[in-house]
Amino acid sequence: MVNQNISGNVKVLKVHLDALEKLVSMRGGSEKLGKGGILHTSVFCQDALAATMMGTKPRFEPFKDKKLVSNATRCAKEGGTNWKPSDRAREIPGLTTCGGHLDDLVKAFQDLHNMTVVLDTMKCFTVDQMVAFGNLRSCIEYRLLCLSKQCPYHGTKQGRCVYGPNRLAALIYSNYVFRSFVPMLPVLVALKHSLMDAVDRKEQAELEVASEDDILSGAVLWIYCMGAILALSDDEKDWFAVRIAKVIFAMGLDSWTDSDYQLKTRFLWTSKMSAVMYCGFFDRIEFYLSLGRVR
Repeated sequence: MVNQNISGNVKVLKVHLDALEKLVSMRGGSEKLGKGGILHTSVFCQDALAATMMGTKPRFEPFKDKKLVSNATRCAKEGGTNWKPSDRAREIPGLTTCGGHLDDLVKAFQDLHNMTVVLDTMKCFTVDQMVAFGNLRSCIEYRLLCLSKQCPYHGTKQGRCVYGPNRLAALIYSNYVFRSFVPMLPVLVALKHSLMDAVDRKEQAELEVASEDDILSGAVLWIYCMGAILALSDDEKDWFAVRIAKVIFAMGLDSWTDSDYQLKTRFLWTSKMSAVMYCGFFDRIEFYLSLGRVR
């Protein structure tokens, strides 16, 4: 199953998943696998990865351990972060709060941030910590995969339209940052193509980002950049670069450097991503920006 997740053979992967699901059921369910939850975590992590690649909901529920969650929260606080849920809610447009509570997607962004702090804070992991980290990562991916692909909340038409791409971009972030996957792996290729399809649907609906809506424009910029770091061909790089330049121009920013600062301070973004964008996209984005200024 691990090999199929890496090779991207979806047909064979489904056969393995069907067999695994039957075997686990014969054992009385994933909670009966024993080994202190390690087998459950291993099955769950591979299932979440397969579901991400196939665009389906996971078959197995996560291994629930309150201690793991409390450790992640503690590590985030020890990392000295000033990040607050209410701040992040304002930075994820179109994802309104329900009854005064953050919605599920915004909560997932909060946890992605906390996990990033854990990764930055804990330079050396024990085996138990590695298992805990992997389980928490997959728990976030599980929640993202179980969310509706279409925005279930009220709000502006533009805001609802970026809900799906936001969800896909969050899955890209988790696999790229926490699993350290390279762009040519099938799971990231599948997520990239899904993101591009979602953007195409938005454009076909003729939904433009208003220049005065700075928060919405920033979220669209982040979505495009999360896809761009996975671009492999020149055509894909141009596809993302022209859209990134269009949003930068709409936001009234002067260059990619200003945009990079926006991403670092307002969204989930790492120095590695900044380096990838600078090396692979700086000239392209600046070229398309110059065309926009001339027009």
